[in-house]
Amino acid sequence: MADRAETIIKGKNGLWDRIELGEATVSIGDTITLDNFNSAQNLLECYVFQKVTGTLVTSTHATVQKITITGAGTDMLCYYVAYGYKA
Repeated sequence: MADRAETIIKGKNGLWDRIELGEATVSIGDTITLDNFNSAQNLLECYVFQKVTGTLVTSTHATVQKITITGAGTDMLCYYVAYGYKA
């Protein structure tokens, strides 16, 4: 279990929201901390997909900017799409 670094492919702050597309290499139990989401841009939803198969990886996000991977293999390259709104 580790906090994995993400690579932002595209991120955009709107007037009331933020959307981000990125990638990270994760294993089960790892977390991804999205640094551009904070108390001003609350993370509303995030989807994580395995790059090779395109299948959805189960994950949770209980905090403002942290995603916890609950279903993945070991060192799987994944893409994520995250969006949120301003508090």
